[in-house]
Amino acid sequence: MYRVLLVCTGNICRTPMAEALLRQLIDRERLENVMSVESAGTWAMEGNPVSENTRRVCLEHGLEVSAHRARPIDHAMVKKADIILCLAEQHKLDLLTIYPHFRNKIFTLREFAAKENHRSLSIDDPYGRNLQAYRKTFGEILREIERIWTELKRRALKKAQYVNPSSNQ
Repeated sequence: MYRVLLVCTGNICRTPMAEALLRQLIDRERLENVMSVESAGTWAMEGNPVSENTRRVCLEHGLEVSAHRARPIDHAMVKKADIILCLAEQHKLDLLTIYPHFRNKIFTLREFAAKENHRSLSIDDPYGRNLQAYRKTFGEILREIERIWTELKRRALKKAQYVNPSSNQ
């Protein structure tokens, strides 16, 4: 199983959006047996629900996130993940400070598999802002998830093949 971990600050705005989008792709291509996705926050309060505007924007795109509950990131999550995609550069820097030995799997969402340099490696946090700010953030996350999907899928299928080479008959 190829495990993707998404990280933001409170795990109630950006990462629930990204997790729902990635889960939709996994389900659409029936890859539940080779790839999983979860999310956490560097400053998350355990059990907090998604923000109301996150819920609304996700529903506009047919994604249900009401059951999501925030979780703080911990060592077990970091160790278990095959790749960690941070929504902002500060999250990456925080994780690299605490877990320098996992630096080869910690990226920002924008820098992972990028063919060009971005002005900013961070996706703005819409927390506390209006619905339009959430829509803008959702759009940015959607573009990045779509951009990296082929590479994530390739890695997941490669890992599944390596773990179970007999399935290649």
